[in-house]
Amino acid sequence: MEKYSHWRDSGTGIQPFLPLKPPKSNSALDSILYFLNTFILGPPLATIRFIFILFIFIIYLIQNLILIIIPGPLKWIVGKLFFSCEARLVLLYMGFNWIDSQKVTLTRGRKHTKKETTSVNHGDIIACNCQSYVDIIYFFSKFNPVFVKIFEDGKVKQISFLEAIKSNGSYPELKEEEGALSLKDIIKESKEQKKGPIVVFPEGTTTNGKGLLKFLPVFKEFTPKDDITLHVYSIKYQFYGHNVSYTVGSKFVHFYQLCSKIHHAMTVKYLTSEESQFNDIAAQAELPNSVVEGQLGAHISKLIGQVLRIRKTGLGAKDKQEFLDYYNEINKKGYKNVKKSK
Repeated sequence: MEKYSHWRDSGTGIQPFLPLKPPKSNSALDSILYFLNTFILGPPLATIRFIFILFIFIIYLIQNLILIIIPGPLKWIVGKLFFSCEARLVLLYMGFNWIDSQKVTLTRGRKHTKKETTSVNHGDIIACNCQSYVDIIYFFSKFNPVFVKIFEDGKVKQISFLEAIKSNGSYPELKEEEGALSLKDIIKESKEQKKGPIVVFPEGTTTNGKGLLKFLPVFKEFTPKDDITLHVYSIKYQFYGHNVSYTVGSKFVHFYQLCSKIHHAMTVKYLTSEESQFNDIAAQAELPNSVVEGQLGAHISKLIGQVLRIRKTGLGAKDKQEFLDYYNEINKKGYKNVKKSK
């Protein structure tokens, strides 16, 4: 779209912030199916699913009150027992009837062995691309992890599951807040207090899945000598005429649209910690953006790009801020009025 051409990456031609749109169709069958799904089948289906999800949400709030009185080491175990099934049910009611989870390798001809590490432990880093709040719910169902908010200087702040849902895809708040720590401090705390693994979305905001953004410098301080266990995950949503990725607009409307569709396709690919490891060889590789992102950040970016087979753009979270400012201004004043005033 011409009015958003400023946010088309010059190197790749990718516009990572715009919602995807289906190709125009003049087929009568497509029009009938669209009408049935939007006005006949979709509303009652979404309403029924809303009721079930609301019921689960109330149970979740009650369980959080119970967790307050449980001592630290047991809190994560009990929380995982509580939330794993419930979060998976929420995904089911949102239309994710089946999630295709695959352990993959980037080495041609390489076979996985039983000794390879795929288990995720307290203080481990789970790094992943970010497209939607659905990513948050998925990781919550799998690991009951620690979620963090990343700031422009690379510091992070631990946030709750609901805070992660709220901030995901919203306007990126990049200025450091009170209580911010380094990721190393969060890792140490998670190991000592057995809080679970740490999910990091290093792009700092959501995309439409067509390309990777520049990472915020959350990994800049890490070297191969640091005692970390890294798990690289990559999430992809199949586009069937409706967006699972959430980059702009009303989150509630997007959530309604997800619940009104019968099925969504989600693929999760992950590397073993051995194949993801950050060693001296990886640190010596001359990778793009390694000065800003750090060698570890550039290493993770490379792995995610290879798994998803998508390219890295020159855009980042700050560009997303500018895009949302412009998008919101256009929706208030109209494109012609905004264009005239500039």
